[in-house]
Amino acid sequence: MIFKKNYLFLSLSLLSVCSFTQEIDQTLLSQLSLDEIEAAREVLESQNIIVPESQDIPEIEESLVSNITEIDGELSSDKFGYDFFSTMPTSLSAVGDLPLPADYRISLRDQFRVILTGSRDQIFNLNVNLDGTILFPELGSIYVVGLTFSEVKSKLSNLINQSYIGVNIDISLQNLSAKKVTIVGAVKTPGTYLVNPFSTITGALAYSGGISEIGSLRNIKLIRNNGIVFSFDLYDLLIKGDRSNDLTIEAGDTILIDAASQFIEIRGAVNRPATYEILDGEKVNDIVNFALGFTQTANKSKISIAFLDLDNASIRNKNQVNLDEKLKNVLAVDVFSYLSANNFSLSVSGAVEEPGFYDLEKYKNLSDLIEDLEFIDVYPWLAVLEQFDEDDLIKSTILFNLNDRSTYQSIQLLPNSKVYFANVDDRSFPLEEEASRLIKEYSLILNHKNDSYTLPIIGKYSVKSFVDLLGLDMSDVDEVATYISPLDSIVVNDNFMNMNFIAKKYNTISFRAPVNDLISVKIEGAIDYPGLYTLRADSTLEDLYKLVGNFKKEAFFDGVILQRESVRDRQLIAIKTSEATLNKSIIASMQQGKDIGDISMLTALAESIEPENLGRIAGNFSPLSESLSETTLFEGDTVVIPKISNVINIIGAVLNPLAFEYSDEVRLESAINRAGGYQSYADKRRVYVIKANGLVEKNARNIFQGNSKLEPGDTIVVPTKINSNNTVIQSLAPVMQILSDLSFSAAALDNLTDN
Repeated sequence: MIFKKNYLFLSLSLLSVCSFTQEIDQTLLSQLSLDEIEAAREVLESQNIIVPESQDIPEIEESLVSNITEIDGELSSDKFGYDFFSTMPTSLSAVGDLPLPADYRISLRDQFRVILTGSRDQIFNLNVNLDGTILFPELGSIYVVGLTFSEVKSKLSNLINQSYIGVNIDISLQNLSAKKVTIVGAVKTPGTYLVNPFSTITGALAYSGGISEIGSLRNIKLIRNNGIVFSFDLYDLLIKGDRSNDLTIEAGDTILIDAASQFIEIRGAVNRPATYEILDGEKVNDIVNFALGFTQTANKSKISIAFLDLDNASIRNKNQVNLDEKLKNVLAVDVFSYLSANNFSLSVSGAVEEPGFYDLEKYKNLSDLIEDLEFIDVYPWLAVLEQFDEDDLIKSTILFNLNDRSTYQSIQLLPNSKVYFANVDDRSFPLEEEASRLIKEYSLILNHKNDSYTLPIIGKYSVKSFVDLLGLDMSDVDEVATYISPLDSIVVNDNFMNMNFIAKKYNTISFRAPVNDLISVKIEGAIDYPGLYTLRADSTLEDLYKLVGNFKKEAFFDGVILQRESVRDRQLIAIKTSEATLNKSIIASMQQGKDIGDISMLTALAESIEPENLGRIAGNFSPLSESLSETTLFEGDTVVIPKISNVINIIGAVLNPLAFEYSDEVRLESAINRAGGYQSYADKRRVYVIKANGLVEKNARNIFQGNSKLEPGDTIVVPTKINSNNTVIQSLAPVMQILSDLSFSAAALDNLTDN
């Protein structure tokens, strides 16, 4: 009985998908088995109702559910235009009473109805098959996919009139299939969606939850299967009401949202103050127009801008700006009103006992003011002072730390100063754009298990202070923290809670739990979408390749590189250990008066190794490999897709190490001759070849018999012979072997990525 009930409702749900007349019952779909779905499908197909393949049903469900969640929980943005998508429908329901446009392009699983009257009365329901054709009795297969409805209608009418005499023809579309579109880039939920067949670019974007606040509204790219790219500026629609470039989506389209390059806030006496996206070359007048012009009380002769002074690495203000001023490096635009009140001398706000205005004559410097203030739940690690210079022309923004007196003790207070102290709970500041941007740059990112905290900070701080502030549970955290700054990466063990640091831009501290469900993996090189990808911890190389788009024509599949941080760390330890052993042995031998011979090559080995070329795992990681699903990825892995290499490299103990173009006739011995032959200290018996995939082909007798075929991307290595007559050097043979192998391996990788 339960099955019959589900069977009935499922049939109705699938029917709604095909006719676009009502919403899908998502709860029901999630409760049914595949057998139940297929049973309902057969019933509907027997009634000439087109049903999507079973694999499409979860895709429809996922797109609808994910977007309902995103939209319902979304907060309004102070950046203009980003809430536009929150009110747009994302269902597959009917378009209402809108007529079918003549330029509608036919897609798979659309259904035609052809009615013949007159000399022959007959109705034909013609489904568009997976090969793009419809099968018309007596006329055969007719290709229709990609043609407009008007073109198909004309084509069918001509064929029917040639085959039937005295008939009247009525051609219509009964059912329209959803269109599959891929939405990537800076959107809230990238992915592939089934969208309403009449959806435009903006309508399709609504399915992904809309554009994220880092994404560009003004350079929306529509990529067609044939490679044609359209560009759409959403401001044309939002501000001018022009939707001529809001093109209708076609099946297989890709929508790409790049990051916005510049945002500028306009404040004061304008009708719609907000933060707007600005393109290169736009002027003050443009952003005023975006803000719907001046208010009645606007003083058009008093417009100022805050801009980034790149030469002096500071934020400055410029007054008396005209409307033709270009918005280059501008952070904010202020339009003053004739009704503006005079500014007070010293304003204090935020987490203090007595906010308000203070006597500047009493407080000549910031430290005097701080000593007199009483704080309430203050966030101490970053406060803000904003003030103009003595001429009231140039504005400065100063960040300081209440726990670090050195950040504020020498700061003099000037007229029209404003001091902000954030509350520990919200850590927010009622600041202008330039101050907010500075705060963001100096934020500390603290990762704790599956949570991430962004904490504004400047000056000195301790790890323990933030652990205490946030009340973090450290009971099951590994006693390892990673402190990362732009120039260094330090792993701190055991005592990380007692460590003190000085804030730098983009500091990150990660407390890692024994098990992490997510990993970050980088892929770069000859692919459409290089960058950092977040995956499940059990993801494979196959999973990564599915996310990165297409590989470029110049991609060298035989030379795909997989680098792993743990392998690099072990190799770096081996290098340091070998160096220490080498130096210790040389010093001891010299003290004992032993002949150490020529050690210049030994000591240069470690110095020649580039750390960035370490950590490679040898193997076949080609996208064409059948074993991709067996290659598990780990946190910090880097995959490099090099460009096609058509060269052979020779390194080591030859007269002229070089690279030359590959040819099928070249063998190992002739290649060495091209490099001028062996050095006197070459170890001819240990010559080997590093293949493009990192695997090593060891020396064997047949190598020099011409049976070893070289391949593009190969690196021939001629090692240095260890002086067997020198006991000191002979004793260092294992160390030399380690350094030599690492040096040549790193050099081979460098050669491959440079090509």
